[in-house]
Order: sequence, then structure tokens, then C-alpha cells
Amino acid sequence: MIRERLFGGRATTSFTLQWHLTNACAFDCSHCYERLNRAELSLDSALEVVAGLARFSARHHVTPQVCLTGGDPLRYVHFWALYQALRDSGMRISILGNPIPERSIERLMAIAAPDYYQVSLEGFEAHNDRVRGPGHFSRVMRFLDDARPLGLATHVMLTLTGDNMSEVIALGDHLRGRTLSFTFSRLAQVGSGASLTLPERDACAAFLRDYAVHARHNPVLRLKENLFCLVSPESRRHRGMRGCTGHGCGAAFNFVALLPDGEVHACRKFRSKIGSIHESTLDQIYQGETARRYRGGPEGCRDCSHRLHCNGCMAVVHGCGLDPFTTRDPFCFRAMPRWTARESLAGCTERITRAGLPWRRHELQLPRRRAATPAPRSVSMPCGGQSAQFPLRQSRRCPRTLPPMRAVSLSKCRPSVVRTGGNIAAGCKTL
Repeated sequence: MIRERLFGGRATTSFTLQWHLTNACAFDCSHCYERLNRAELSLDSALEVVAGLARFSARHHVTPQVCLTGGDPLRYVHFWALYQALRDSGMRISILGNPIPERSIERLMAIAAPDYYQVSLEGFEAHNDRVRGPGHFSRVMRFLDDARPLGLATHVMLTLTGDNMSEVIALGDHLRGRTLSFTFSRLAQVGSGASLTLPERDACAAFLRDYAVHARHNPVLRLKENLFCLVSPESRRHRGMRGCTGHGCGAAFNFVALLPDGEVHACRKFRSKIGSIHESTLDQIYQGETARRYRGGPEGCRDCSHRLHCNGCMAVVHGCGLDPFTTRDPFCFRAMPRWTARESLAGCTERITRAGLPWRRHELQLPRRRAATPAPRSVSMPCGGQSAQFPLRQSRRCPRTLPPMRAVSLSKCRPSVVRTGGNIAAGCKTL
């Protein structure tokens, strides 16, 4: 198991290597993150990557998952040999690619069925084909219809922009019964995507709330976007929603991206190089200082109660021209009011309501300030000794103090420390 820190941090039992086998692709998408013609790994180098991932997983006691993508992963010259090797290794495999013909699906299933095969749509036919090229929408629909009777599990992914946000929920209804899941991620304005527009923050927040409501009735709609945790506590629990990689932003935590030429990045959606497999092992890259910085997330999210399943999107922060190590996600619509322990619960509720934010009583977080320790109250005991009983600290989740500790009956005793219900009585213990 990989732990972020010993206590209070994230912990994961799985690790995903998103492997970009090639940048070659038949489509010319207007939001493509990178079009560089990178050199590709030889089959021997690719097999060494598989062995290195196995060693890394055994050392850290995690289950490895390999996500093969590109470009178009099936355009990698050694794809079928590598797929067979991954199957023989027993690792979990998923594929992010373009729609493939029925004969390729049959060949894939003959070796081993992947966990899922993910394709992309950017809206209905008119908008989608304007982004991805003519005929793409109909090819995806045909692929989904071919895959279902052959037993291939399919997912559909969308890149959310200001131009297609109004089509997302309706597209999810159109895909119901055709695929297992439909998710989206926000556009990172890097590469070709720098020329596209993002939705306004308030409009995006309203869309997330509307999407979460529809997801209760449409099993295809999945809540992958990290910011869903801000909509309501129910959204976070709905069908196991835990953010982008299962632990919010998993960049360099339970996820890394391997590029065709061997560079390893914390996230594929923006330039976040943390090493190269030609220079270091995967474990050395993971333990490196650069990877630790990405793993720590933005400083602006450190004190947020949603950090463990959110952390925003560092790629979106970078695409907006901000520093992903310091600035929290500009689309975060959770205000961070600061109140003191003296404010009443009703006062805190009023401030949150005034800000127009959803809230629940158990979510109220008091600032972590250590109050001055009150003078102890001395209590005489039958043995002639004394005990000092300290009041409980105020709860961080509620401004009201808990009931005081019951009195401890003491007879013949010796000095010791007695812990009861969180209070400390420094006094006696019966012999």
C-alpha cells in the first residue's frame, strides 16, 4: 500500500501507469494536448517497462493497472505483442483509443478482455465532427454497437469546454444502454486546446449540480470530475465517486503517465516531467523530489477538508497561466470562510447560506487553533493526594463542548495518570 504520510493522508492499494505508446493518430482533434513526433520504445524496452512496473508494485504492495493509449495505441507497431505480454503478466489492462472495427475487437477479446475500452465524444454529431473530424461520431456509435454483443466493456469520455457543456447531459441520455459509463474532464488549455474556451466558473458550478441530479436516474452518467465533491456530500458517495483517479487528483500519487519516448510525467494533460525510464527506475522516479511536489498538490488546497478526494485539477490551473504548486483550481466554487470558536452554529450556518453554498452540519470545520489551557481544578482525594481534571477541548466539528467527565472514585492509591473519555486525570490508581 502506498501512503502519502503515516497518518491523515491518502492511501492506495492500486497504481495506474497510463502508457502513451505512440503519438500517431488518424484524427486531428482541435484540443489535442501534443502533436510532437516522439520516438517510440522498442519491444525489448517496452517489456522492461512491464518488468519494472511489476517490481515497483511488489515493493509497494499495490495492484498494477496499465492503461494503453496514445495517439491511437493500436498504431504502435508492437501493440499486439505488448498486449500479450501484459496479459501473461496478469496485470489489469484498459485501453483509451479510437473506435476499432469488429475484427480488431475479436482479436482483442481472443487474447484477453480489457477492463474497458474507452473512446471519446465531444457532443452530438455536428459539434463532435467539427472537433474530431468528419465521420467520427458515426464511427463511435458503430463501435459501441459492435462491442456490446462481443462482451467488450466500453466507456465514453468527453472534454468539457464552454462550447459543448449544454450537450453533455442530453448526450448521456443518448448513450444510455449503449455503454457502461459516460464521464468528462475539463479542458486543459495547453497544446491545441489553448485556443478553446472554458465555461465560466458559476455556469460550471450550476452544470455540475444539474449533472449530479441527472446521474441519480441515469446509470451511465459517472461522477469523475473532482469538483463534484463540492456539490453535496451525497454526490461524493454516489456510486463510489472519489475523484479523477479514485483519490482526487492522483498526479504522481497513484498515477503517472509514460510518454512514447520514455519520459514520465505526473499528468499527461500538461507538461509535468518527473523523470525518464532511460535514466532511472520507476521507483526512483516516484520517490524523486519533483514527483513529491506534484503529489503534494497546490498549497491553496492544503487546509481544505475536501483535499483527500479533490485537490482540483493541476492541468487546468497550468492552462490558465497559474502556478499549479501554489494556486488552487480557479473553478473551485467552495468559499473558505474563517470563523472563530466563539461564533455560534447558527451564525456559521447563516454565513454559509448567505454565500449560496450547500452545507451540512457535520461539515462545519473550526480553525485549528489551540486555545490556552485553563488552570486545572484541584480535587481532594481520600488518600490525601490531589488530581487535576482538565476540561475537554472544543470539538473541531461543532462549537459546543462535550459533557464533562464523570467523577472518579478513588481509595488507597498511588500517583498515576488515568485516561477516561478524552479527559486526563493526573492523580491516583488503585493498588
